[in-house]
Amino acid sequence: MKRIVLALVALASILPDAGNALDFSIHTNNKSKSLTAILATGAVEEGDVERLQSFLRQLTLKRHIAIYLASPGGNLYEGMRLGLFLHQNRIRTVVEGGYDCASACALAFLGGTGNDGKPWRSSSTDSRLGFHAFKGIAGSTFHADEVQSIVADMLRYGKTVSAPIDLLIAGFSTPSEDIFWVSNSDVCSLGIKLWSNETDRFVCNN
Repeated sequence: MKRIVLALVALASILPDAGNALDFSIHTNNKSKSLTAILATGAVEEGDVERLQSFLRQLTLKRHIAIYLASPGGNLYEGMRLGLFLHQNRIRTVVEGGYDCASACALAFLGGTGNDGKPWRSSSTDSRLGFHAFKGIAGSTFHADEVQSIVADMLRYGKTVSAPIDLLIAGFSTPSEDIFWVSNSDVCSLGIKLWSNETDRFVCNN
């Protein structure tokens, strides 16, 4: 994974700027006695991991930590760095009702991990989780060797965080200008928890 971090520096100036970096704040679910709930909104950009670390240092952390993601995407490698940070620090990931998490955000989402070290990722029946190819697979931004290297990095990342390989395949298969939105039935079959705001319970709780 050291190679992924180093490659971020080289690619940061190539990948498109998606706007403002992630903004971290306290989520309303932080009222729970056992859950530190963090809301992350905006675009995924270089330095987000360090900003999240700084934000967490200001809090009195509870037994469980969850980050609620709402982002259209951004920097590919920072998304993976964020996912690795969440995985290593056993932070759950949630895309709550009415929000989208796509592209680099979706990659970060895959890093969601519970206190037991197992994947802990949750979506909602009225939220959207989206994947697509990075710029260069469907276009000509990168040459073939660079594309091959980035794909390898993404596969290594997926293996490290125990990501469903089918989601990465779906992303590689979707043109960079489009998004593959994961259906609710696929969410359940891929081992992601699915919450229903209509019934106020998990439809599937893998």
